[in-house]
Amino acid sequence: MKKLILFSLLVASVLPVAISQEVPVTAPETSMISEDSVNAATDAVMAAEDIQNVRTEPVEISSNFVKLSLTSMAILNFSLQYERVFSRTVSGALSFSYMPENNIPTYIADQAIKQIDKNSDDGIDPETEDILRNLLISSYTITPEVRFYLGKKRFSTGFYVSVFYRYGSYSVSNIPIPFTNDLDEDITIDTRGDIKSHTGGFMVGYQWAIGQRMCLDLQIFGPHFGVSSGDFLGVPSSPLSAQDQADIEDEFMKVESSLIEQSVDASANEVKMIFDGPWGGIRAGVSFGIRF
Repeated sequence: MKKLILFSLLVASVLPVAISQEVPVTAPETSMISEDSVNAATDAVMAAEDIQNVRTEPVEISSNFVKLSLTSMAILNFSLQYERVFSRTVSGALSFSYMPENNIPTYIADQAIKQIDKNSDDGIDPETEDILRNLLISSYTITPEVRFYLGKKRFSTGFYVSVFYRYGSYSVSNIPIPFTNDLDEDITIDTRGDIKSHTGGFMVGYQWAIGQRMCLDLQIFGPHFGVSSGDFLGVPSSPLSAQDQADIEDEFMKVESSLIEQSVDASANEVKMIFDGPWGGIRAGVSFGIRF
């Protein structure tokens, strides 16, 4: 029986006013003032002025933050965020992340394998497990965000909620799908895919000020949902006959879902699937930043 294994890519994959007053000094009415009295009065005036200057000195507020995600680096995903303070309670942020082509992290592959094995009557077969462990993924995302700080400190410090939009681009390659042609020969279809996504969501988090020039941003929970579109392109190791092409199209179309729209086209030297469907994820992590 001809066999084609399909699966979906799991990709893991957001910124005073000084008031001065003069202290009046009234000279004593006596006509004779000692030098010590004059010095004491002068010292008192200078001390009063120093106290007033301290009280009215404007407080410097850092309006800019540049932050590096510490948690995403664990999966070789490099993420930077710039945040700009707009007011005491509102800021804007722009994040960019990039993950160079690499294998899926082991713990993510393990979770995917467990889920497939759990949901399959016959369990996961060795070929599918091998594909998951050896496929290559890469991605980049752009995430503009508006934050609202709710605590007493504010100015981009304390508890916050935010709304954001995310554009994502994901690529997957090194997917050798086994297939038995109509001559009962085992061949492989070398497959790669590209996916684009548009999602929106909200974030709950907390940001600490560390001294005057550093900060720590804890992104607690940030679900986002939206749509995606993409294509998978497969190149067979040997040309496909008309019967092979029909069989492959049938196998692809067996993967049915009410949420995904897809079309499949097979030729002698190429198999292509185009699809549209939902997309989503959860943002979370810890970032370290510099304030300036």
